[in-house]
Amino acid sequence: MAGTQSFERAVLLLRLVAHQHREGARLAELTRAAGLTQPTVHRIVMSLVAEGLVSQHPQTRRYHLGQMVADLGLTASMSYDSLDLYRSCVARLASDSEDTAFMSKRSGLDMICVERRAGAHPAKAFVLDVGVRRPLGAGASGMAVLSTFEPVEALRILETNSRAIAQFESWTIKDISTLMAQHTREGYVLRDHEDTDVRTVAVPVRGVQGTGVATFSISTFRARMPMERVPEIVRMLKREAAWVENLERNGSP
Repeated sequence: MAGTQSFERAVLLLRLVAHQHREGARLAELTRAAGLTQPTVHRIVMSLVAEGLVSQHPQTRRYHLGQMVADLGLTASMSYDSLDLYRSCVARLASDSEDTAFMSKRSGLDMICVERRAGAHPAKAFVLDVGVRRPLGAGASGMAVLSTFEPVEALRILETNSRAIAQFESWTIKDISTLMAQHTREGYVLRDHEDTDVRTVAVPVRGVQGTGVATFSISTFRARMPMERVPEIVRMLKREAAWVENLERNGSP
């Protein structure tokens, strides 16, 4: 149906703008990532601008999320009271590891970083800023959540997100899919960032349906997180994930 297709395309472009919100997305980048014609992308983006969901910087001409998105997010946040719970977990992880701890939540086909806390160690690895969105399948947190899904569903999400993932990952969808089985067995994801010497370990937080709804992760430089230290980090992350899962399932820690 034409109406449904237009809506789906608008949502896709809104997500793609969100992925590049801080730097801003060019029309050509959106066109390439969406796999649509430039006139179609321009028409839809202009509709989003008219509704305040997207804004365009007058000098750079790059597109960013609009004020209406912030207003809607503020209204929606009033319905959710679990963020303080996650924040306390991230604070413990940063304190215990002395490294940088993160919490990301699943948002549809994306992950969004909602909390970051730096530990006491002077070497800081700020691989994500709060508010940054990445497609499911990109990065340690996205892979950790996907590893909790049935293989067929995980592959479907990867294929749906393939163009968006390509903006952040050099790996192919086949490469990522192959890793899913290993991650599922181990219960965590370890990723070495390709452009830095930073290592990240992420553990999924499962919802009542058994699939991942969030992740806890710790990032630091590889010299500070050699492979022999990884089991200690994994234990910390799994401890907090289990605490949250138990609390949300039973109403008490």
